[in-house]
Amino acid sequence: MNKRKKENMTVLLLLGLMAIFFMAFMVSETSLFKEEDNIHNFEEAVKRQIDNGTVDVKLDDGRTRPAENEEIRDAMQVEGSAVPYQFLDLTEKVDVTAEEVNRLLKGKGILEGRGDIFLEAQEKHDVNVLYLISHAQLETGNGASRLAQGIQLEDAAYYNFFGIGAFDREAVEEGSAYAARAGWSTPETAILGGAEFISENYLDQGQQTLYAMRWNPSSPGSHLYATDIEWALKIGQILESHYRSLGIEGKDFEKDYYMN
Repeated sequence: MNKRKKENMTVLLLLGLMAIFFMAFMVSETSLFKEEDNIHNFEEAVKRQIDNGTVDVKLDDGRTRPAENEEIRDAMQVEGSAVPYQFLDLTEKVDVTAEEVNRLLKGKGILEGRGDIFLEAQEKHDVNVLYLISHAQLETGNGASRLAQGIQLEDAAYYNFFGIGAFDREAVEEGSAYAARAGWSTPETAILGGAEFISENYLDQGQQTLYAMRWNPSSPGSHLYATDIEWALKIGQILESHYRSLGIEGKDFEKDYYMN
């Protein structure tokens, strides 16, 4: 009898230890996932952005200058932002027609009349069409920039509507070189290829809002789309104006980036 009691006690002890181990493991895993979702508080994110040595600039009267630390902090603010559409989920598709998109593109230089291609890009690459035209408007100066008009390289002209590879000091040279490597020899291939690039390199990597593309809250100071600290704000304003023009509203906004 005593032997059987001892065996039962041993089994119960082992079960108890296994239960404690399992609970500790679950707590550990839960904490880990929580940290991956919200690694930083806001002030830590600002500090990382500044300390990582990334290029952050501000445009004043058409001139580019290094952004001051307080300007970077202000641009990174989430709470109280006056531009809510910088937080719109850019994978959210919009149910609009090519005619409606073309009305928004009227008078926008080389972008005008290409609503059907922007809609094709939305369908092929799961990127919000109104965001795509807003981004293209900013990067091309409403369809008038040199990169948008096509840069002749050897036997063909190449187009770049989203500023991809176009770094500040050598924007035209580097942007056109990237377009040539990508084979963007028509406005149509530049639109479709640009949307694919954004989808694969940013949206699919978890940077699904303008804010996240610019500031990358999960890893501040790295893998950033632009250097202009007001980049997300500017595109967000254009994007919101398009939603208003069509009498519709965005649905999915993401602002839960920091622990506090």
